[in-house]
Amino acid sequence: IALLVVLPLESLAHGLFHELGGCLGGTCAGYALVMPTIYYSAGGQPTLLPPEHVQELNLRSTAMLNAVQRLFSHHMVQTFGCDYSTSGVTLEAVQNKLQSFLELRTADGPRHDTYLIFYSGHSQKGSGAWALAGGESLHLNQLLEMWREKNGGHGSRLIVVLDTENSLPWVKEVRRLEGIYMAVQGAKLPASRLDPESGDVPLLGDFTSEWVEFNCNPASANQWTEKGRTVMATYGVSKRWSDYALHLPTGSDIAKHWKTHFPKATYPLIHLSNWCCGLNLFWLCSVFLRCFRRYKLAWFPPAVLDTGQGIKLVQS
Repeated sequence: IALLVVLPLESLAHGLFHELGGCLGGTCAGYALVMPTIYYSAGGQPTLLPPEHVQELNLRSTAMLNAVQRLFSHHMVQTFGCDYSTSGVTLEAVQNKLQSFLELRTADGPRHDTYLIFYSGHSQKGSGAWALAGGESLHLNQLLEMWREKNGGHGSRLIVVLDTENSLPWVKEVRRLEGIYMAVQGAKLPASRLDPESGDVPLLGDFTSEWVEFNCNPASANQWTEKGRTVMATYGVSKRWSDYALHLPTGSDIAKHWKTHFPKATYPLIHLSNWCCGLNLFWLCSVFLRCFRRYKLAWFPPAVLDTGQGIKLVQS
C-alpha cells in the first residue's frame, strides 16, 4: 500500500521538477572586471587623462561595479568576483582569473547553466580586444579557446557584457560562431563622446547604468529603440543560441534515483518510462522548428532578447 502511495507522489514530483526545469533560468555565475584611467587615442597610442578626468572616471567605474553587483544580487547570480584596477592588469593575471571562473561549478557538482562576464575598460579599435597592462591585450579567440577547453561538451552558455568604446567587433564576430552557445552585449558610444580633444571624458558607465536599471526594475522607462538616444546598445548571439535548453535529468539519472529508492520489482517501469521518453514521434517538426528559430533570430533579431535567466539583451 505504501508503494502505491509513494509512486504517484514521486511521479508528480518528477513532473513538477521537469516543468520547473523548462521554465526557470537555471544557475548562473558572474565575474566583473573594471579597469579605468588609460585612454587609447584614435592612433592606438595610450595617453594618460588629466587628473581631474581620472577622478571622474574612477567615480564612474565605482558606480559601474555597484551596478553590476546589484545585477548579480537581483538575479541570484553566484558572484565569482568583481575586480577593479586603476593600474592595469597583465594578460597572464586575466587569463588565470578567467580560467578559474570558467571552471566554477555548483555546490552539487555540475557546471552552471550560464556564465556571465562583464568588462569595462579600454579596447583596441579594430579588434575590440581588451587593452591590458604592458601593451598586452585579450582577444576574442583567446577567450573562446578557454571557454571551449573548460566547457567541453557540457552545453553551458557564455554571456559577455562589454561597456567599452569598441564592442562592435566582438558583437559581429560572435554571430559567425557555431557549435557553442554564446552572446555578446555591447554598448555603442558616439565618436564625439570619445574624442579627448573635446575635453570630455569617455562616458563609460552610462550604458551599464541604464542596462542594469532596465534588467532590475520592471517599471523602468528605458526605451532602447527610441530615436535620439545618446548611449545605444547592440548584441550578437552565436548561430546555435536558440537551440539552447536547460540540463534536465537524463534516463540514467532517473534510473539511478529509482534504483536507490524503490524495490527491484519496479525496475521494469524504468525501462518502460525511458522507452516512452525516447520515442520522438514529431522529430521532423522539431527539426523544422529549430531551423525556423535560428533563421528568425539571425534575420529578425528582437530589440529585447530574454535569455531566460531574467537578464535581457538589448539593441537600439
